[in-house]
Amino acid sequence: MIYFINHLPPWLLIIFFSVLVVICMLILHKVIRLLLDKYTPDYKDALALNIHNSVSTLLALIVAFSLVQAVSTYRQAEHIIRQEAVRINNLDRLLTRYGSPEATDPVRIALKEYAQSIVVDEWPEMDEGHHSAKTEALFKPVSKGVIEMKPSNPRENSIYNEMLRLADSLADSRNDRLDAAEFAIPNIFWLIIIVMLVAKTVLSAFAERTRATDIVIGAQMVCFATLLCLTFSFDEPLKGDSGLKPLPIVEVIEVISKRTS
Repeated sequence: MIYFINHLPPWLLIIFFSVLVVICMLILHKVIRLLLDKYTPDYKDALALNIHNSVSTLLALIVAFSLVQAVSTYRQAEHIIRQEAVRINNLDRLLTRYGSPEATDPVRIALKEYAQSIVVDEWPEMDEGHHSAKTEALFKPVSKGVIEMKPSNPRENSIYNEMLRLADSLADSRNDRLDAAEFAIPNIFWLIIIVMLVAKTVLSAFAERTRATDIVIGAQMVCFATLLCLTFSFDEPLKGDSGLKPLPIVEVIEVISKRTS
């Protein structure tokens, strides 16, 4: 269910959240008002509405804080992807400068296949919360190929040392990306948001029973739903329709495909 919701287009996601909270509001209002009429026909609404205003303010603060956290992890994941793309490009550039095509061409081919596998194989797997064994296997020829090179002069030795460093950092980049695929707002935040949203809805049932009141409260709920939708979209930055795409790596694949020297 969550996977399906995650892959809804943004405009449809907003509609889904808005309709859901408004329907829940109307159902809760009906139930609460029936209970009020049955057990406390002379209820006073002033205290409930004052508490409702306080709960609404706290709810807005928690949602805003969660949104800031989600955007922060989104930007962090974006930086990790770009850094991985830069390291792939830098390693390929050093391979072309090494000066021994017989030694470097197989490694360049392996590096390109690894980058393509990130896009084609591993990205869909990360969307489902997994990693790709195929992509992991394709990195081994890259690392092994660099290690097995035999520099024959000071210039090649200098480039070789830098390639070793990049190969190690490229492995770290993949681990960082896989970790980023698990970035998410802690579940306790979503639980608190849901509890406070229900409490707010229950308390708003004490308001004056007019169509205008229901429309105003409904509009307020839609505003909260929009913020929740935005937070949900930024949460888990490598998953869903609004998640990050491997565009930096795709661009690097095009660059290294055209690089000759």
